Amino acid sequence: MKQKLLNKKRVVITGIGPVSSIGLGKDDIWKNVLAGNTNVELEKKSVDGKLWTEFPLHKMSEFNIADFDIDKDALSWIKDWQNGKDNTDLFYLIAAIKLAIDDSGLDYKKENNDLGIVLSHENYNLTPFLEEVSDYAYEVLVKSKKKISKKDFYDDLYKNCVKGGYDVQPFMPLFHLAKVFNIHNYSLFLCTACASGLYGLESASQIINSGQSKAVIVTAADHPDVYKYVWFRDLGIYSPDGKIRPFSKDSNGLVFGDGGSALILEDYDNAKKRGAHIYAEYMGGGFSLESWQVTVPQVGSNSYQSAMKKAFEQSSIKKDEIDLLCPHGVGSRVIDYYESKAITDIFGKKNLPTITTFKPYLGHNLASSALLETSILLLAMDHNIVPPTLNCENENPEYGITLLKKKEEKVIRTAMKICCAFAGYNAATIFRKVD
Repeated sequence: MKQKLLNKKRVVITGIGPVSSIGLGKDDIWKNVLAGNTNVELEKKSVDGKLWTEFPLHKMSEFNIADFDIDKDALSWIKDWQNGKDNTDLFYLIAAIKLAIDDSGLDYKKENNDLGIVLSHENYNLTPFLEEVSDYAYEVLVKSKKKISKKDFYDDLYKNCVKGGYDVQPFMPLFHLAKVFNIHNYSLFLCTACASGLYGLESASQIINSGQSKAVIVTAADHPDVYKYVWFRDLGIYSPDGKIRPFSKDSNGLVFGDGGSALILEDYDNAKKRGAHIYAEYMGGGFSLESWQVTVPQVGSNSYQSAMKKAFEQSSIKKDEIDLLCPHGVGSRVIDYYESKAITDIFGKKNLPTITTFKPYLGHNLASSALLETSILLLAMDHNIVPPTLNCENENPEYGITLLKKKEEKVIRTAMKICCAFAGYNAATIFRKVD
């Protein structure tokens, strides 16, 4: 173990690429965070011209993949493969990666660019596939009114929908991204619900430490769909007024957020050699899995606390060194209670670091939420400014934590991002400025 620690490489973050409802790229999103801007719109879903349902969404208003200077041949190949259809989720991922690579100054166009990738998405391409199957079934069984055997129906369904079904498989978006960015090294798709981004950072760090790549892209994105909204609404955890109120008396649920993010993790020596701007060093993470329920955490367990303790052990950082803590802050009373108890159990109620959370700005971006919020956390460290938490005027004192309510200029040397996700995936990661 001591030998492993001695040989452990330093892993740093050299590129940030957010795409969100309040900005494309680090400068745009940071400007709007400091201004306290949000962009919540009613997302409407119609079927045959009739309104099915509508819901508030932190929505991307203006997005065009053509604005990101992506290889036209690669985009054309993807469009041909997908029978001329655009894939919003894939385009978000491509845009986020391009922004992060440009920010880092890495050259991805050469054949041996030494890049790897860790990708996450919740249910990639599942909704378009379900709609494709549903439309086909409706046309055959209802509109055509023709008699058809079950075997013939399955044969025709396969012929019409096989490619869409193939694209649901998680290796396909990884393939598309590798084709666009000329990636040939060890790469990985993972999904651990909304903690995925933090798991992705740890995976990228391990890839670099194993010597597989000198730099790894970590990316995730989600264009939330009506099916997830209906499920969350029926669970009673979707805010009907479009506001996320973390740790508040009047919390009434989450609101989805459009977008995604990408971060470039890189071997420190490699980054130093090429003169890259370093946002922070990834010091390490802690992870745990409750395996109890899917939609609610196991209140009373110590699983979340265990993840945070592991993060301190792995990073050799002490809890009193944390200058800024960014929790999940989902705006659900059960989850907020669970999270606040874990925070106060670890830090105590009298020695808490500065706490702020970013979902009220961006919405809940599902598998990309932790990574997108980490992007803002890194910008806060870079600028030594802590943005306040929005919508927390009615803070619940029973939680025992105080959120930052006004922008604060502060030297942030060490920061921690934590997440308690669906299905009990708990994660905690620590970042430190490089001297």
